[in-house]
Amino acid sequence: MSRVSFIERLSAMDKPDDTQDTEQIWTAVRSFLGVLRVIIFILIIIIAELMEEFFIGTLSLAIWSLIIGIPLFILLSALIIMGNGYFLDERKETAVLRPILKRQ
Repeated sequence: MSRVSFIERLSAMDKPDDTQDTEQIWTAVRSFLGVLRVIIFILIIIIAELMEEFFIGTLSLAIWSLIIGIPLFILLSALIIMGNGYFLDERKETAVLRPILKRQ
């Protein structure tokens, strides 16, 4: 097997790809939402462990972090899944003669 040379890789970067603008924008937004989802998950754990003795109303701050954080995590996950279905083109060229496609 021959490896692709550095010059060939640079020239391949100059060729335009077939992705649409909406797909490129969605990939940037999706990566931001993914990072934000991880940050929210880590903050839920940190706040739940460190803020047990502070109270807002009758509930501790640890419980409030769970009440707010878990639905926010689920909302971001749902947004990512719905955005993938709406913005990304799922029809890719395959070697299969008749690939199984989603019903219309």
